[in-house]
Amino acid sequence: MTSDTRYVAQADVVDCDIGGERALLHLETNNYFTLNDTGAAIWPALTKPRSVEEVVALVTDRFDVSAERCRPDIERMLAEMVEARLLRMVPAA
Repeated sequence: MTSDTRYVAQADVVDCDIGGERALLHLETNNYFTLNDTGAAIWPALTKPRSVEEVVALVTDRFDVSAERCRPDIERMLAEMVEARLLRMVPAA
């Protein structure tokens, strides 16, 4: 992950709110995913390309956590979402 990498939701993933959690369905693979409250807070922002720093700022603004504490978790989550083909990486504009 470099500082100029951006993450954006794949167009073939649909989502809905289920009691504060987010359910995602990848239409091409028919794989279903659920996101916890942190993931659910982040997902709507990923309709536009976002850097790791922007996602970390979203989390620290919404939850009582420091950037240093949440950054490794955010990086891991974004990598897992790319691997699951929920997100794609794009270069900075």
